[in-house]
Amino acid sequence: MLALRNSKPASELDQLSSEITARLLELPTVKEARTISTYLNIGSEVRTRGFVEWALWNGKRIIVPVVDRANKRLIFSEFKAPEELERGDYGIPEPKREFRRPVALEQADVILVPGVAWDLRGFRIGYGAGYYDRSVNALRTHVATVGLAYDFQCVSNVPRSRYDRRVDRIVTESRIIDTRPKAF
Repeated sequence: MLALRNSKPASELDQLSSEITARLLELPTVKEARTISTYLNIGSEVRTRGFVEWALWNGKRIIVPVVDRANKRLIFSEFKAPEELERGDYGIPEPKREFRRPVALEQADVILVPGVAWDLRGFRIGYGAGYYDRSVNALRTHVATVGLAYDFQCVSNVPRSRYDRRVDRIVTESRIIDTRPKAF
C-alpha cells in the first residue's frame, strides 16, 4: 500500500488532499471543535497544510505531535505558525524546542490520525512503531478520532492486535465512513 501511495504524482495527492479537507470540514465535530490535534504530513500522506491553515484562520487551537523516541511516545505541542517547525525524528515536521508549548492530548476535541491502510471498521496500519495507538489508548476520556485516507488506502480488512484502536470516522475524497459500533 505504501508503494502504491508513493507512486502517485504529487499533483494528484495534492488534489485528493484538498477534496479530503473539504469533506473533513463537513463534520460538525470538526467545525465545532476548539482544539484539534493533527499530524503534519510527510511524503505521500494525506496533506494537512490546507486544513491547518483553515483551522488557524478560524481561531482553532492546533496541537501537533512531537516524537519522543527515547520513551517511544508522542508528546503534543501547540502549533501557531509554519516558521516554528523543523524536521524531527523520522523526518516529521515538529515545533523547534523553543516553540514547544506542551498540551495534554485530552484537551483535544478531535484527533486527526494518519495511516498507511485502513479497513472499514476503522482500524489502520501505521508505520509500525505504535506511537499513535499508545497515545490514544492512554487517554482517560474519549476524544473523537478521524482517520484521513485516500480512497485507495481503504481495504476490507487489516491485521490488528489487541492494542490497536479504531478511529470513529475515516474521511476520504469521496466519503465519510462512520466506524462507530451501531446501537440496536
